[in-house]
Amino acid sequence: MSALFVFLLLLRVEFACAHEIQTNAVHMADAPDWLKRTRVEKIIDRIQTQLEWSIRRIEVTWYKDATTFQKAHGLGPMAMAVARKGDNTIHLGPLVNAQNFDQVFGHELVHIILGQKYKDAVPKWLEEGLANHLGKYGKVDYAWLARQPFPEDVRKLTHPYSGAASRVHYHYVASQALLEMIAKKCDLANLLRLSVGEGMESYLSTYCEIKDLNAEFRAWVKKKA
Repeated sequence: MSALFVFLLLLRVEFACAHEIQTNAVHMADAPDWLKRTRVEKIIDRIQTQLEWSIRRIEVTWYKDATTFQKAHGLGPMAMAVARKGDNTIHLGPLVNAQNFDQVFGHELVHIILGQKYKDAVPKWLEEGLANHLGKYGKVDYAWLARQPFPEDVRKLTHPYSGAASRVHYHYVASQALLEMIAKKCDLANLLRLSVGEGMESYLSTYCEIKDLNAEFRAWVKKKA
Protein backbone atom coordinates (compact mmCIF):
# COMPACT_ATOMS: atom_id res chain seq x y z
CA MET A 1 0.00 0.00 0.00
CA SER A 2 1.57 3.25 -1.11
CA ALA A 3 2.08 6.23 1.21
CA LEU A 4 -0.07 8.37 -1.11
CA PHE A 5 -2.95 5.89 -0.89
CA VAL A 6 -2.75 5.82 2.91
CA PHE A 7 -2.77 9.64 3.01
CA LEU A 8 -5.81 9.84 0.73
CA LEU A 9 -7.60 7.18 2.80
CA LEU A 10 -6.96 9.06 6.05
CA LEU A 11 -8.07 12.29 4.41
CA ARG A 12 -11.30 10.65 3.30
CA VAL A 13 -11.97 9.34 6.82
CA GLU A 14 -11.29 12.81 8.29
CA PHE A 15 -13.78 14.48 5.95
CA ALA A 16 -16.33 11.71 6.51
CA CYS A 17 -16.33 12.52 10.24
CA ALA A 18 -17.23 16.18 9.74
CA HIS A 19 -19.95 18.00 7.83
CA GLU A 20 -21.36 21.49 7.42
CA ILE A 21 -24.33 22.78 9.38
CA GLN A 22 -25.90 26.12 8.58
CA THR A 23 -28.99 27.74 10.08
CA ASN A 24 -30.25 31.30 10.29
CA ALA A 25 -28.26 31.67 13.53
CA VAL A 26 -25.05 29.64 13.13
CA HIS A 27 -22.60 28.26 10.61
CA MET A 28 -20.46 25.20 11.44
CA ALA A 29 -18.04 24.30 8.68
CA ASP A 30 -16.74 21.13 10.37
CA ALA A 31 -19.41 19.73 12.69
CA PRO A 32 -18.82 16.14 13.91
CA ASP A 33 -20.82 13.38 12.25
CA TRP A 34 -22.96 12.71 15.35
CA LEU A 35 -24.34 16.25 15.37
CA LYS A 36 -27.47 16.89 13.33
CA ARG A 37 -28.95 20.20 12.25
CA THR A 38 -32.23 19.52 14.06
CA ARG A 39 -30.39 19.16 17.37
CA VAL A 40 -28.55 22.45 16.84
CA GLU A 41 -31.77 24.26 15.89
CA LYS A 42 -33.58 22.92 18.98
CA ILE A 43 -30.94 24.41 21.30
CA ILE A 44 -30.87 27.70 19.41
CA ASP A 45 -34.67 28.02 19.53
CA ARG A 46 -34.73 27.40 23.29
CA ILE A 47 -32.05 29.97 24.12
CA GLN A 48 -33.46 32.56 21.71
CA THR A 49 -36.93 32.16 23.25
CA GLN A 50 -35.63 32.48 26.81
CA LEU A 51 -33.68 35.64 26.00
CA GLU A 52 -36.21 37.02 23.47
CA TRP A 53 -33.65 37.53 20.73
CA SER A 54 -32.90 36.31 17.19
CA ILE A 55 -29.19 35.67 16.92
CA ARG A 56 -27.25 37.44 14.19
CA ARG A 57 -25.46 34.55 12.50
CA ILE A 58 -22.30 33.41 14.23
CA GLU A 59 -19.40 31.21 13.14
CA VAL A 60 -18.79 28.05 15.20
CA THR A 61 -15.36 26.38 15.05
CA TRP A 62 -14.53 22.90 16.34
CA TYR A 63 -11.02 22.02 17.56
CA LYS A 64 -9.64 18.49 17.44
CA ASP A 65 -6.68 18.95 19.81
CA ALA A 66 -6.29 20.75 23.13
CA THR A 67 -3.09 22.63 22.25
CA THR A 68 -4.59 24.38 19.25
CA PHE A 69 -7.75 25.14 21.21
CA GLN A 70 -5.84 26.69 24.14
CA LYS A 71 -3.84 28.86 21.76
CA ALA A 72 -7.12 30.14 20.33
CA HIS A 73 -8.57 31.29 23.67
CA GLY A 74 -5.72 31.68 26.18
CA LEU A 75 -7.92 30.95 29.23
CA GLY A 76 -6.10 27.84 30.44
CA PRO A 77 -6.81 24.10 30.35
CA MET A 78 -10.21 24.17 32.11
CA ALA A 79 -12.08 25.89 29.29
CA MET A 80 -14.23 23.50 27.25
CA ALA A 81 -15.65 26.15 24.93
CA VAL A 82 -15.36 29.89 24.44
CA ALA A 83 -17.69 32.55 23.04
CA ARG A 84 -16.06 35.68 21.59
CA LYS A 85 -18.56 38.52 21.47
CA GLY A 86 -16.23 40.84 19.58
CA ASP A 87 -16.32 38.78 16.38
CA ASN A 88 -19.51 36.75 17.04
CA THR A 89 -17.76 33.37 17.17
CA ILE A 90 -18.00 30.25 19.32
CA HIS A 91 -15.02 27.91 19.71
CA LEU A 92 -15.65 24.32 20.84
CA GLY A 93 -12.75 22.31 22.25
CA PRO A 94 -12.03 18.57 21.96
CA LEU A 95 -13.80 17.84 25.28
CA VAL A 96 -17.16 18.82 23.78
CA ASN A 97 -18.91 15.60 22.78
CA ALA A 98 -22.31 14.08 22.03
CA GLN A 99 -23.11 13.80 25.74
CA ASN A 100 -22.39 17.38 26.83
CA PHE A 101 -22.95 19.33 23.62
CA ASP A 102 -26.44 20.63 24.47
CA GLN A 103 -25.32 22.18 27.77
CA VAL A 104 -22.02 23.57 26.46
CA PHE A 105 -23.44 24.99 23.23
CA GLY A 106 -26.47 26.47 24.99
CA HIS A 107 -24.16 28.07 27.56
CA GLU A 108 -22.04 29.75 24.87
CA LEU A 109 -25.12 30.94 22.96
CA VAL A 110 -26.20 32.81 26.10
CA HIS A 111 -22.87 34.66 26.09
CA ILE A 112 -23.33 35.58 22.43
CA ILE A 113 -26.85 36.92 22.94
CA LEU A 114 -25.79 38.90 26.01
CA GLY A 115 -23.25 40.62 23.80
CA GLN A 116 -25.58 41.17 20.86
CA LYS A 117 -28.65 42.28 22.80
CA TYR A 118 -27.59 43.61 26.19
CA LYS A 119 -24.09 44.95 25.44
CA ASP A 120 -22.77 45.77 28.97
CA ALA A 121 -26.14 45.86 30.76
CA VAL A 122 -25.60 42.44 32.39
CA PRO A 123 -22.72 42.72 34.89
CA LYS A 124 -19.72 40.48 34.33
CA TRP A 125 -20.03 38.95 37.79
CA LEU A 126 -23.46 37.58 36.86
CA GLU A 127 -22.85 36.52 33.28
CA GLU A 128 -21.43 33.04 33.88
CA GLY A 129 -24.22 32.10 36.26
CA LEU A 130 -26.82 33.25 33.74
CA ALA A 131 -25.17 31.16 31.02
CA ASN A 132 -25.07 28.10 33.30
CA HIS A 133 -28.67 28.60 34.40
CA LEU A 134 -30.17 29.04 30.94
CA GLY A 135 -27.83 26.50 29.36
CA LYS A 136 -28.97 23.89 31.93
CA TYR A 137 -25.38 23.21 32.88
CA GLY A 138 -26.15 21.19 36.01
CA LYS A 139 -27.09 21.59 39.66
CA VAL A 140 -25.20 23.65 42.21
CA ASP A 141 -23.59 21.65 45.01
CA TYR A 142 -24.66 23.97 47.81
CA ALA A 143 -23.22 21.73 50.55
CA TRP A 144 -19.78 22.03 48.94
CA LEU A 145 -20.24 25.74 48.27
CA ALA A 146 -21.12 26.46 51.91
CA ARG A 147 -17.82 24.93 53.04
CA GLN A 148 -15.78 27.33 50.90
CA PRO A 149 -14.67 30.78 52.11
CA PHE A 150 -17.15 33.41 50.96
CA PRO A 151 -15.69 36.08 48.70
CA GLU A 152 -15.30 39.57 50.09
CA ASP A 153 -17.61 40.82 47.34
CA VAL A 154 -19.43 38.58 44.85
CA ARG A 155 -19.15 41.36 42.29
CA LYS A 156 -15.45 40.59 42.04
CA LEU A 157 -16.24 37.17 40.56
CA THR A 158 -16.00 38.54 37.05
CA HIS A 159 -16.09 36.46 33.86
CA PRO A 160 -14.02 35.06 32.21
CA TYR A 161 -12.32 33.23 35.06
CA SER A 162 -8.66 32.21 35.15
CA GLY A 163 -6.10 31.05 37.69
CA ALA A 164 -5.92 27.90 39.83
CA ALA A 165 -8.41 25.18 38.84
CA SER A 166 -9.98 25.12 42.31
CA ARG A 167 -10.70 28.86 42.27
CA VAL A 168 -12.04 28.77 38.72
CA HIS A 169 -14.41 25.98 39.74
CA TYR A 170 -15.55 27.98 42.77
CA HIS A 171 -16.24 31.04 40.63
CA TYR A 172 -18.42 29.05 38.24
CA VAL A 173 -20.41 27.42 41.03
CA ALA A 174 -20.80 30.63 43.06
CA SER A 175 -21.90 32.60 40.00
CA GLN A 176 -24.60 30.06 39.20
CA ALA A 177 -25.79 30.01 42.82
CA LEU A 178 -25.97 33.80 42.80
CA LEU A 179 -28.12 33.76 39.67
CA GLU A 180 -30.43 31.15 41.20
CA MET A 181 -30.88 33.37 44.25
CA ILE A 182 -31.80 36.36 42.09
CA ALA A 183 -34.20 34.28 39.98
CA LYS A 184 -35.94 33.13 43.16
CA LYS A 185 -36.46 36.69 44.37
CA CYS A 186 -37.76 38.24 41.14
CA ASP A 187 -38.84 37.35 37.62
CA LEU A 188 -35.61 36.85 35.71
CA ALA A 189 -37.07 37.48 32.24
CA ASN A 190 -38.57 40.78 33.36
CA LEU A 191 -35.35 41.77 35.12
CA LEU A 192 -33.50 41.31 31.84
CA ARG A 193 -36.10 43.34 29.97
CA LEU A 194 -35.63 46.19 32.41
CA SER A 195 -31.87 46.00 31.98
CA VAL A 196 -31.81 46.57 28.22
CA GLY A 197 -29.97 49.81 27.59
CA GLU A 198 -28.58 50.31 31.10
CA GLY A 199 -26.99 48.46 34.00
CA MET A 200 -28.84 45.80 35.98
CA GLU A 201 -27.49 46.50 39.44
CA SER A 202 -29.95 49.29 40.30
CA TYR A 203 -32.87 46.98 39.51
CA LEU A 204 -31.57 44.32 41.90
CA SER A 205 -32.30 46.72 44.74
CA THR A 206 -35.57 48.23 43.49
CA TYR A 207 -37.22 45.40 41.55
CA CYS A 208 -35.76 42.33 43.29
CA GLU A 209 -35.51 44.00 46.72
CA ILE A 210 -31.95 42.76 47.23
CA LYS A 211 -30.45 45.51 49.35
CA ASP A 212 -27.19 43.81 50.36
CA LEU A 213 -26.06 41.38 47.68
CA ASN A 214 -23.30 39.75 49.73
CA ALA A 215 -25.39 39.26 52.87
CA GLU A 216 -28.28 37.85 50.83
CA PHE A 217 -25.92 35.47 49.02
CA ARG A 218 -24.38 34.13 52.23
CA ALA A 219 -27.83 33.53 53.70
CA TRP A 220 -29.02 31.86 50.50
CA VAL A 221 -26.10 29.43 50.31
CA LYS A 222 -26.38 28.46 53.98
CA LYS A 223 -30.12 27.88 53.63
CA LYS A 224 -29.74 25.77 50.49
CA ALA A 225 -26.89 23.75 52.00
